[in-house]
Amino acid sequence: MNRVLGPETSRTFHWKNGLGTTLELASDAAVPGGEWTWRLSIADVPAAAPFSNFPGVDRFLACLEGPGLRVERNGTRSLIPNDGAAFAFAGEDAVRGEPLGPGVRDVNLMLRRDRWQGSMIVARERAAVVEGAVVIVHAPSFTSALSAETEDGVVDLAPGSTLIASGRAALNGTAVVCALAPR
Repeated sequence: MNRVLGPETSRTFHWKNGLGTTLELASDAAVPGGEWTWRLSIADVPAAAPFSNFPGVDRFLACLEGPGLRVERNGTRSLIPNDGAAFAFAGEDAVRGEPLGPGVRDVNLMLRRDRWQGSMIVARERAAVVEGAVVIVHAPSFTSALSAETEDGVVDLAPGSTLIASGRAALNGTAVVCALAPR
């Protein structure tokens, strides 16, 4: 069954390390701010800072807006992708992020490793197909309306909306697309 969350359902929370805030788009928490086993969120990254520590969580990160984001992990520096497959890392890794200018926003999928495995891509003005026990499609606020074809029919997503479905979703446009499978 398809469920669409409008932008008004998103909640802002402080980062676990207290150095910023994140906008939670969707999660499987029973109540807002409750315990989750998966979560999709967007964060503004105004300055260089260490990432919060999330032991037992697999993370997927992409740059959604702005000139770019670089991270340092285990002495290696990487540019975070803004299109295609997200940068994957363990939540217990020591990671430091550095925005490459003003206006950087990242999108972050977090999965409890003992419960889920998955992936996240950012599709920019192109077709994408995703399959999973849980499928999440987010239409960023800077895009025009987006349609996703799911097993339960076509779903129109307004900018800032998030679709949670199961099975398969196909779309053409700009979106954050996640696929989750239980372990």
